[in-house]
Amino acid sequence: MSRWNIAIAACGGCEAAAEAICSRLSEAWSAERPATFAVRSFDEITAKCIRKIDAVVLAAGENANRRHVLRVLSVCEEEFVPVLAVIEDGCQLRKVFAQTGALVEEAASPAEIMCAKLHALLHRQGEVMELRQEVALATRFHGGLRGEMAKIHEELQLAAIVQREYLPRELPSLHGVSVAAMWRPANYVSGDIYEVVQLDDDHLGLFLADAVGHGVPAALMTMVICQSLAMHERKGSELRIIAPSEVMRRLNGEMIRRQDRSSRFVTAVYAVVNCRSRVMTIAGAGHPPPLVFHADGRSTQVETDGGLLGVFKDEEFSQVEVELEIDDRVMLYSDGFEQAFPEQAADGYEQRLPTTAYRDEFARLCGQRTPQESIEEISARVDIQSGSLHQADDLTLICLHAGPLPTDHAPVDAAQSCISWKS
Repeated sequence: MSRWNIAIAACGGCEAAAEAICSRLSEAWSAERPATFAVRSFDEITAKCIRKIDAVVLAAGENANRRHVLRVLSVCEEEFVPVLAVIEDGCQLRKVFAQTGALVEEAASPAEIMCAKLHALLHRQGEVMELRQEVALATRFHGGLRGEMAKIHEELQLAAIVQREYLPRELPSLHGVSVAAMWRPANYVSGDIYEVVQLDDDHLGLFLADAVGHGVPAALMTMVICQSLAMHERKGSELRIIAPSEVMRRLNGEMIRRQDRSSRFVTAVYAVVNCRSRVMTIAGAGHPPPLVFHADGRSTQVETDGGLLGVFKDEEFSQVEVELEIDDRVMLYSDGFEQAFPEQAADGYEQRLPTTAYRDEFARLCGQRTPQESIEEISARVDIQSGSLHQADDLTLICLHAGPLPTDHAPVDAAQSCISWKS
């Protein structure tokens, strides 16, 4: 049976005490496994030497050198060598020993108690070394996981940049009609997507879609939608604006065509606005109904028929027309706003419940002069809500303002200027 190698280290002025402790421990040691006790100088307690030592007994008196003690304790801690500090009256380093995990014993204590504590420290080393190996293994795995998480984080950031490139860089204004938009993902990427396009000299197209779900799968669906969205087409020299109902029908067919075994669903709304006649034609697909806030204080909810995109192959989508007056405002939005303004007294789960408070918030925006000011106001209102740092769903809002026609534009009769929607 091999012997335990125990070093007795003497702090400054305690050399005689260290020799006495060495003798006392040697005489009192009665464990089955023998031990060798030897007094060593502080300079001998190095990282290279400590690997041959099973335990260290530090003899510390009133004048113990704090710097020397900390160096030895540091070496022992790095190599997982147990330490028993035997202190004399007046020693000021009791807290230092306790903080570094060393056992502390009074110099006047019987040698049998010191041996018992040493024996316990030595016997626990097997478990300490096993734990050390487990910690080293866990640390290695943690480093690998941290690297993978950093890689995923970087890829999601790149995905967010790519998705933003699909959003319109500038929103057009036409014949006194101006538009602004808010797009706020709940995470890196969004399941919402929108588009605002000038279709010809008189018409704007406003599109908003919300893929069912969150995160990357929903964001990938928005890419499919963007690639499949066609608002106008050219036949020879003629540019034809596609009717909102037909846009929905084509999107639905394209989504079903691309599906394999799994189904992905999307809600959407599409509006074509004649900015001269102020007639808005809307088609929806299971999407929250657009809201029209009139200049006289009234509000109208524009109901549209049509199921979710990507469900039924032969789904039909109807369209409705709305005449806009001067200073009317139109809000196209995603359903995330139903959870963006929780009740003031709500807490925990209740904060995630849908409310209609967003309608009052939209109504307040009518006091803003421009759509951009409205977007800035609603963004600030969302920011002050409880839980806004971890919003429950993606938020998208398109705000349209029907301002006065420019003076060089003669009024146009709405009935005479409506598009004849032909396939």
